Amino acid sequence: MSQDTLAIHAGHPEGHEGYVLLLYRPDSEGRVRWREWSSDDYVGPPREGSSSVEEIVDRVVQWGREGWSLNESVHRVTAWLAAP
Repeated sequence: MSQDTLAIHAGHPEGHEGYVLLLYRPDSEGRVRWREWSSDDYVGPPREGSSSVEEIVDRVVQWGREGWSLNESVHRVTAWLAAP
């Protein structure tokens, strides 16, 4: 069985604010619940929301194109979101 959450650490290429994005498995409607912490306040309360799988993939792809350092590859995130 695959893990139920995936944590993505995204560091800005110029040292500006980065993020920790905790993803939950997509629901039956293709929505992904998430929690997000700023690198400026990892111990603070997270922002919470939900996005489509496509929105999450687009965000991670954009980070990769802009040179952000990611602890997970775009391929790994996409595969994890698509796994049953």
